[in-house]
Amino acid sequence: MKTTIIIKGQPNSIRTLRNAIMTNDCDEIKVMNHIELDFRSKKDAIKALSIAYQYLKSDKEDWDNSCGSYEYASGLGYDAGNARILPF
Repeated sequence: MKTTIIIKGQPNSIRTLRNAIMTNDCDEIKVMNHIELDFRSKKDAIKALSIAYQYLKSDKEDWDNSCGSYEYASGLGYDAGNARILPF
């Protein structure tokens, strides 16, 4: 079942989150003030969020300054943007 991650926020934060989450197996849809990433399954979407979290957290100082947050299988917040898995 297809799953969508929606990334909202300010442009720089959206770009950072998109670059961290984007994989080869998702389709990107750009809408006026957010980006939608469509994955083939919820498992793929959760894995992409987890990898993005690990990537962003690897820069400990930047992660702490951005007030980043992560909730497994739900969402990722970074600076002035957030990425959420749509509940279906």
